[in-house]
Amino acid sequence: MEKKTILMIDDVKFNLKTAQDVLKDEYDLYEAMSAREGFAILEEIIPDLILLDIVMPEMDGYEMIQKLKESRRFRGIPVIFLTAETDPKSEIRGFDLGAVDFIVKPFIAPVMKRRIATQIELSAYQHSLEEMVEKKVEENEKLQDMLSAGFAELVESRDGVTGGHIKNTSIYFEAFVKALKDVPKYKDEITDEFIKLSVRSAPLHDIGKIGIDDNVLRKASSLEKTEMEYMKSHSELGGATFHKIRKIFPENEFLMIAEHMALYHHERWDGNGYPIGLKGDAIPLEARIMSIVDVYDALTSKRPYKEPFSHEKAYAIIVEGSGSQFDPELVEEFVRVEKQIKQCLIHKEELRRQML
Repeated sequence: MEKKTILMIDDVKFNLKTAQDVLKDEYDLYEAMSAREGFAILEEIIPDLILLDIVMPEMDGYEMIQKLKESRRFRGIPVIFLTAETDPKSEIRGFDLGAVDFIVKPFIAPVMKRRIATQIELSAYQHSLEEMVEKKVEENEKLQDMLSAGFAELVESRDGVTGGHIKNTSIYFEAFVKALKDVPKYKDEITDEFIKLSVRSAPLHDIGKIGIDDNVLRKASSLEKTEMEYMKSHSELGGATFHKIRKIFPENEFLMIAEHMALYHHERWDGNGYPIGLKGDAIPLEARIMSIVDVYDALTSKRPYKEPFSHEKAYAIIVEGSGSQFDPELVEEFVRVEKQIKQCLIHKEELRRQML
């Protein structure tokens, strides 16, 4: 049987050596003497369990577990705190931050092994339950996909001017976000779960257009200033739709991502967007990604008032907007995957049919 993997972070070499002697026969043990070293190891491996000393220089155990739990990538790893004292207040604080257990130093080998084995078994059991639940919810997810596509179809059936836009942006969004998964900067945020939920949310980014009057929504020419201001309200309408549902299901991440996309996909990196005027990283990542592919499709699509721009011209316009309209680092990545996006543009009709 393949050995389970443990990452131990402790700034005392004697403690690391003791743990190695106790655990080496049953586990693969990775060692770090600081939180910084620990995070460096976590860039390479995802352990089955983390043994984390509380008292360390620079960043203590409490600070490190907070960072771990803030990360989509690391939050599921069980963490056992290592402590020299049994202080009830410290234990309560540790449990509140997400620790699953405490091991008191100096280590008593049988106790240490039993506590570790118990937490790894519990984690494995939890993962197996999650897999069972995931199989059960697959049907619900398919239903959600159909409802999402259905609502998108409803929006597009009303919008005679930008037909196909919702499916097009969904195609570009999926290609772009999947490419971002392999970029180190986004490793913690763009997980498989984030990709699944954001791709499902993408067709709903313009759902607020359902609330826009036909005379404006279906106008076959450029909008006047007052009409444009009215059209902008679709972002707030879409965000409000999901916000109401989130009041009932506040922990639902799909609804949160869908709300962010609908509400914020017209925000600008420099803070001059709408409807809120968010700036920089304050704009949720999913909305920053959507804003780029949203504009790319608008530029490369035919409208009553313009012919479609070429892929090259659209890219030049997006690059020009880097740092003002768009997140500059995301624009760099969008340029990196230019060939993939161009293939999506060339084959978008076929890809749209596959979405039906």
